[in-house]
Amino acid sequence: RLMRRIAFFVEGQTEQVFVNRLVKEVLGTQQINIIQKQFRGGTNIPKQEIVRNMSFSRNPRFEVLIFDCGADNRVKSEIMENIVNLREKGYEKIVGLRDLYPIPLGDLERLEKGLRYLPHKFKKEAPYFDIIIAIHEIEAWFMAETHHFQKIDKRLNSSKFIRERLGFDPYSINPESRIHPAKDLDDIYRLVGKSYTKKYNATVRVVNKLDYNHIRNQLRYDIDSLDRLMNVIEGVKGNKK
Repeated sequence: RLMRRIAFFVEGQTEQVFVNRLVKEVLGTQQINIIQKQFRGGTNIPKQEIVRNMSFSRNPRFEVLIFDCGADNRVKSEIMENIVNLREKGYEKIVGLRDLYPIPLGDLERLEKGLRYLPHKFKKEAPYFDIIIAIHEIEAWFMAETHHFQKIDKRLNSSKFIRERLGFDPYSINPESRIHPAKDLDDIYRLVGKSYTKKYNATVRVVNKLDYNHIRNQLRYDIDSLDRLMNVIEGVKGNKK
């Protein structure tokens, strides 16, 4: 039986933590190898590839590589540097994931076109490559998963409680209409004395509170970029919708 391999290049730690959890939800934890790496340095200091975390299964059917590129503008360039090597190692899909923020929504189409374009020398690799852009930040997905609010604090179960204090209602808005959802999330949590930061442990805490049944069976159909990510992972599993 062939092991199926997929590589993700993400802009930062938040995306890495979320993708790591999502692939486990979809592919299961029993038959999966996950390797999480970080790129650090570049420009003035030598670039390093650091292994952040590895988990190996005894009888793997899947191998998932998740690179934290350290910045949104590094996602595409790191893919181009690594795609030939990854294809030679049998990776069947190489996917970039980044936020749109701070680029305005009006530029999304142009940005996507530019990011999806690969120079001619990658003609052979191009069919295995894709880029997904979260509008405006991946935190829009977290905010849309409103089931997790009550796990933060029971008071956040009430849209009235949040709306009266912040002037918007996460239960009824389109989360992709919010320009800076990471800040919105922080504002919501602060209503009950908590906070949302980009620190590793804080991200892990939030990602672990999300309701993945809700994400997989409902939410994805409201958020195009999330649905595309789900389809990529399901495609590797072999049950693509």
